[in-house]
Amino acid sequence: MGNEVPAASTTQAGTVKLSSATDSDSETEAATPKAVKAAMDTAKGRVPASRKVNGHPLTTDINVTSQDIFDQQAVVIGPAINLNGIQTPGIYTCLYTGETKNAPVNNPGNLLVYRTNGIQRLQIYQPLYTVDVYVRYFQGGNTWSGWVKNYGCISRDEADSQYRLPVGSAIAWPSDVVPDGYAIMQGQSFSTATYPLLAKAYPSGVIPDMRGWTIKGKPASGRAVLSQELDGNKSHTHTARAQDTDLGTKGSSSFDYGTKSTNPTGGHAHEFGGYVNSYWGDSNHTSFQPGGGAKTQAAGDHAHTVYIGGHEHTMYIGPHGHVVIVDADGNAETTVKNIAFNYIVRLA
Repeated sequence: MGNEVPAASTTQAGTVKLSSATDSDSETEAATPKAVKAAMDTAKGRVPASRKVNGHPLTTDINVTSQDIFDQQAVVIGPAINLNGIQTPGIYTCLYTGETKNAPVNNPGNLLVYRTNGIQRLQIYQPLYTVDVYVRYFQGGNTWSGWVKNYGCISRDEADSQYRLPVGSAIAWPSDVVPDGYAIMQGQSFSTATYPLLAKAYPSGVIPDMRGWTIKGKPASGRAVLSQELDGNKSHTHTARAQDTDLGTKGSSSFDYGTKSTNPTGGHAHEFGGYVNSYWGDSNHTSFQPGGGAKTQAAGDHAHTVYIGGHEHTMYIGPHGHVVIVDADGNAETTVKNIAFNYIVRLA
């Protein structure tokens, strides 16, 4: 058997066994073309060792941190871009908000776009140099909801002081349906422990009753805050008189009463005395002696006529005045043209 060819190795020539394995570490077997092809195909998909990921060489396992993802990874948005069209998830920087369409504010800022499923997307816009955040969601097509402002990391008290009416302010509300967290101002009591901010405005724990009342600026003096003033007119005077009229002398209507008769009575006779002798002794001369009993002949009942005729009377009136009565007029209370609102107050 001295003519047998020895097996080949790394130190001597000899016969070689072929193998198509791609995971063998044998040094006495030779790779077939199939094994070489498989190795080449695998090599084509490999990343060269010279390549890096965020500065990390591909010579070992790479630990990618949040810093690797967010550090200077934002895509800069050019001018005149419509934010409605940015639907690909990512981080964007908007440097030209003055020209950008559908931005929440006219400030440059950062835009985050999330996609939760096939069509659901969320945009979050944070203006530079502020802690404010604006959020909206995609409604399909090319329609987005309105931007909603969140107040960032500031406290609720800070948000109230900077962006909302102070708690206790009377707010005109055009509905009988009161929004959550508010109450109609109708003289009710409240818990100062439950609503400490409201208690700062109304330490008594009672909300003013604003039904039928309006608000008036407190004058420089003479009034206390929250004091009431009833309705009334400004003090003033009136002058009133009836104009004097001289009616002069007026005549009554004329009337002719004609001739009137007196009552037909009054029959009577007169006594005139007896005869006596004449002092002269002459029968041609006589005289009467009183009480002699002689009477004139009775005339009987008779009437007389009295003529009155046409005539008139005058009546003097002269200058005079009249009493003037001014009747009451107007509404039950003094008011101005108005539209009815409910006054509400925030509970906090």
